[in-house]
Amino acid sequence: MDRRGFVKLCSGSAAGLALADWTHRAAAADFEAAPPARLVGGDGVPLKAADIPAGEALVFAYPMAGVPCFLINLGDRAAHPASMRNEDGDYAWPGGVGPGGRFVAFVAICTHQMSYPQPAVSYLRYAASGSELAGAPGRIVCCAHASAFDPAEGARVTGGPATLPLLPVRLAYDAASDGLAADGILGMAFVQRFFKTYKADLNARFGPGGYREAVGDTTACVPLSRYSGVVPTC
Repeated sequence: MDRRGFVKLCSGSAAGLALADWTHRAAAADFEAAPPARLVGGDGVPLKAADIPAGEALVFAYPMAGVPCFLINLGDRAAHPASMRNEDGDYAWPGGVGPGGRFVAFVAICTHQMSYPQPAVSYLRYAASGSELAGAPGRIVCCAHASAFDPAEGARVTGGPATLPLLPVRLAYDAASDGLAADGILGMAFVQRFFKTYKADLNARFGPGGYREAVGDTTACVPLSRYSGVVPTC
């Protein structure tokens, strides 16, 4: 979906989406367009990029209730466009958006064996200050099987048994409101396998089929430390 199509789709939606001048870092034709969702806090107030902390990932659902995603403020690191490859082939990752190009988002499901954040525990986290497993600051790490990913480089694999990057979520930024929205995803075949693998768990949490429901015009972002009761620091 191009910028004009995105703005058209936004018309009439909540949280001021229709009035925003959303921009992407770069074109990303490989992404599957999905209805845009404004990123808001747990209180429903639209997030401002200036207020998003750099110390941990925020968890939000997109484009469906059962798809957990990480919103990450890379701090001093800028995320530049890159050519990437996943199980479906090559794709163009658009890089970061917002001031300094430091805001990125990825589906928070490890591509190795589908570890993902749950209310009880999350073995997947953003190690902003680094860790033994991360090997360097600013990596997403999976404590389940010791994989690591660099979110500033399209979540490419930097270590461990994983061989494929995390699935990217496309973000758009509105300079006037300093707001962010999600409006595309890449790798829905992987998401469908995730749904099949964890169907029982997802039904128990969201109700029968509830995990497949679209998130709507907004989606709440919650710090991982509040989203999951336990977050190991591998």
